[in-house]
Amino acid sequence: MLAAGIGIAALMTTGCGNDSTQTLPGTLNTIQVFGEPGTQRGQFVYPRAMDVYQVDGHPRAAIIDKTARIQIMDLDSGKVLGSIHTPKWDRGKPTGVTVAPSPLDSTKLAVYVADTHEHRVLIYQLPLPDVEVPVPTEPDLKFGSFGEEPGQFIYPTDVAVDLDDSGTITDLYVSEYGGNDRISRFRLDRSNHTISFDFVNQIGIKGEEVDASDGPTALSRPQSIALWTDSDGRKELIVTDASHHRVGRLTLDDQLIKWFGDPLDTSENAYRFPYGLTVLDNATALIAEFGSNRIRCINLETGETLWRYGVAGRSVGQLAQPWASGVIGDKLVILDSGNSRIQICALPKGIQSIGDEIAQGAQAMGTIGGIAP
Repeated sequence: MLAAGIGIAALMTTGCGNDSTQTLPGTLNTIQVFGEPGTQRGQFVYPRAMDVYQVDGHPRAAIIDKTARIQIMDLDSGKVLGSIHTPKWDRGKPTGVTVAPSPLDSTKLAVYVADTHEHRVLIYQLPLPDVEVPVPTEPDLKFGSFGEEPGQFIYPTDVAVDLDDSGTITDLYVSEYGGNDRISRFRLDRSNHTISFDFVNQIGIKGEEVDASDGPTALSRPQSIALWTDSDGRKELIVTDASHHRVGRLTLDDQLIKWFGDPLDTSENAYRFPYGLTVLDNATALIAEFGSNRIRCINLETGETLWRYGVAGRSVGQLAQPWASGVIGDKLVILDSGNSRIQICALPKGIQSIGDEIAQGAQAMGTIGGIAP
């Protein structure tokens, strides 16, 4: 890590060349800090998954740490509104979480958990129990098993949710690593008064070469995924290909559109283990760079880096191995994983506005039943 107070990060303005690039201190302009190391309510033990969402205009976050606790936190006050433990965690803890409409009732929200080391996806309808001590809790729905066959998982990392125009779930996409290194698409089936998730197709192949030369869609630890509709109205899958140090745009039938980044790039500007992904409604995305201790904003059409924000350290305003980020209006929410906290900060100097976060699978959903996911 860099010594406290001496790091710098470049801020790059859209459409400008090197002459317009500003260099400024990378320390975040932190407004609020929530959480600290510990196992009590509102504390965290290396949190590795977060999704930011709103209920009736109030910002909230679902956070999962290495105690396998899911905590729902109010981001105005820092108060924990509900919490549970996943049912099992002896083999490891989840690394991905998504908040989206529930498959049981589309007017309600649910937490979709990539239960990484148990090789499955768990779905909990909100709200979670508001208890002082969370207990192991079976999900409302679950699917997945260990294996390499279609529809099975080794280590699932994230879930993206697709909806139709009425706000009803149609498909789920699940990324994974550990030997499969792919994204699986599942169709939601409600026939016979039951809910099941049927495998449809695979996106991506396992990338075994360091330079990703195995194929156009070779993946090595696809950590985060999100759906996005481009300017031509085509729905795409955005993926952080973490161990290849790049971000990609893929079609839903496994065709490459573009890669941003280079697996062999070692420059200061290179992506370094891009873990977190937040797609915004102005055709940009936030990338949480685990290996560079910063948040990067990119143009999804061109791949251009618009700005980078963050510096390594333990003090307030510094980051240690961030796994995720989100947006509340004109503020950034950063899961500062290595420091076991959340930092809410103002935009970097020179950036006046930022797009609104596009909820997983709910790009044009609006508000249903008073809930804006």
